Amino acid sequence: MRLTHSYSSIKLFENCPLRYYRQRIRKDVSDQGGEASKYGERIHALLEARLKGSEIDQEVVAYDPLCASVEKLAREGELHIEKELVLNENLHPTGWWEPDAWLRSKLDVLVLRGPDAVVMDWKTGKRNPDFFQMQIFAAQVLKHYPEVHRVRTSLVWLKTLEMDTEMYTRVNINSAWAEIMARIQRIHDAYTNDNWPARPSGLCKFCPARDTCEFA
Repeated sequence: MRLTHSYSSIKLFENCPLRYYRQRIRKDVSDQGGEASKYGERIHALLEARLKGSEIDQEVVAYDPLCASVEKLAREGELHIEKELVLNENLHPTGWWEPDAWLRSKLDVLVLRGPDAVVMDWKTGKRNPDFFQMQIFAAQVLKHYPEVHRVRTSLVWLKTLEMDTEMYTRVNINSAWAEIMARIQRIHDAYTNDNWPARPSGLCKFCPARDTCEFA
């Protein structure tokens, strides 16, 4: 079996290797998502529609100034919404469904302005910054766009309209790649050794395998 990766799949493994195994290797359970994830998907879809030119839905009307600021930022550049970026194992760009797809990322907002890029990720939950996601996104952008030298990433917490921002450059991106590769290697090691220990936590109540897991 050929493993593919994304920020969400890496986090799935780190939260519980056994759940990762059940969902992505054995594939005998699937995550249907709870109310919070369905709400997040709906908000993402409405913001996507707004930034692609549709009239804003009342459910996200409070975020219209935020959307306007994104459009202003992109006025002298390119605006990409829900941009799919994929690398193969040699870290060369490829397509989402290509056989050599290895690391997939979907960026809520990507603005390209010459040597500068801006990445924004909408967050509908409680503020809890995880910059590893932004490391992956920035690393992807720098591989796909050789003209870009700086990537400003922002986690946008919609409930409070707060942002957590980090800057990545071609000079410092190697340290990000080192972390990405190390975390992916742990998944490959688990696969090679067929070692998928359970990691019980507060997330067990959301696990699709909880009814058949002795640790849940």
